[in-house]
Amino acid sequence: MQNSSFKLISIQEVKTQYPFLIDREGFDYFEEWEDDDFFLVADENVKFEGNFHLDIYEDDVKKRLASILNLPLKEIETKRIEGILINGDFSTSGSIINAEGDYGPYVYIAGNVNCQSMLLGGAYVEILGNVQAQEVVMTYYNHGNFKSLRCIEAPVFIVEDHNTTFAERKNTLFYYNDRANDFDSENASEYDDETDEEIISSQLRKMLENPLIETFEELQRDLELGELVLKQSNPPAKTYDYWEKRVKSNYRDLKLVPLQYKTPQLYQLALNITFHALSYVDDNFITPELCEVLVKKDGFAIREIPSEFIIKDLCFLAAQSGTLISLIPRDFYSEELILTTFRNGKHEPNITDVPSDFITDSLLVEYVKIGKGLWLDKVCKENGQEKLTILKQAIDSDVKYLDTIFGNHFSKEVVDYASSLYSNEQYKNEWNGYVQKYNAKFERLGLNN
Repeated sequence: MQNSSFKLISIQEVKTQYPFLIDREGFDYFEEWEDDDFFLVADENVKFEGNFHLDIYEDDVKKRLASILNLPLKEIETKRIEGILINGDFSTSGSIINAEGDYGPYVYIAGNVNCQSMLLGGAYVEILGNVQAQEVVMTYYNHGNFKSLRCIEAPVFIVEDHNTTFAERKNTLFYYNDRANDFDSENASEYDDETDEEIISSQLRKMLENPLIETFEELQRDLELGELVLKQSNPPAKTYDYWEKRVKSNYRDLKLVPLQYKTPQLYQLALNITFHALSYVDDNFITPELCEVLVKKDGFAIREIPSEFIIKDLCFLAAQSGTLISLIPRDFYSEELILTTFRNGKHEPNITDVPSDFITDSLLVEYVKIGKGLWLDKVCKENGQEKLTILKQAIDSDVKYLDTIFGNHFSKEVVDYASSLYSNEQYKNEWNGYVQKYNAKFERLGLNN
């Protein structure tokens, strides 16, 4: 992968050797570069082998840069590389890939670009010459910027919510630009209420090598890997080992696996990674026993379990494993189930998710004893219950609950009632401990004595 065309030079040197860059819109856009930071620079035409990755902040790309520059990885890791400058034409046998949508380097290419495909996200990219891609030019997400001063020529050109400007385009198969709305209506995406996703045009799907791709995000994942994606390119057949590697890397790719490779072993591999993969698993593979295993491992799995497998026992298992009460069907609610969910939850119990007909004094008392009881005021007012009565019942339960009650529901009335029960010889150590711990609150209400 070594390419002697590239070298690292400081930003101070870049400003000296290429002063015209200083006034370019994306150059040091946030004014946070240091002069001793670096650019990856080629002051000539570049012919590159393989995929050219623009995500130079990422660890795996730093390893590639170390190889390109023939430098130790430790040396690359100590340098802040803020941009890429190619002062000439750039051609690569693979794709140009900016997989990160949120951020990226400043990239300036003075000449023409030739590649398999180009995927641009969060980087700021400016190309003065023509862009010619064998398959796809795709820009996505609104954090990046792509400016092409001449022609973008590619069978497929997609602009998805991205700051993309260009002088001219030549696209023989498909063009979509949701910023400009200057594309054929048949190329428009359609919103799917069931999946809450934008489904890409059937016109584009007919051109793709994998007919299971339905969204731009799924297409993007193929482009991130440098894959050939169009039927007309006649890409090599993919094996089971290939798809196993894809699923290990991203469980969502289970959806894209051809039917002949969707084996029980592959399903289990995906489910071992996360229960979220269940939505991509064939219905015939899902059994009550599988659902129990998933829920026992993580109570949040209840959200993905098909409704026909959700029974009372499974809901209790989810509650014991840690989940949200809002994820359990209301038909299975009981005070025991609600409290089990609250006690084992990974987050602060949200009493506002409980229907009013389950809001009883006993439930609220246990809610106070379990945790902070952040919504106690709101719930009591909405359901006509007396907050102080609830707190007194919690105080009655045991002196140990004074910690959470004093911590979250401190008032003169609460202290007076607690004092009447526990400010005595029997509970002397416990009471004095709480008085000392919450001394600032006692002082603020003048209750020191």
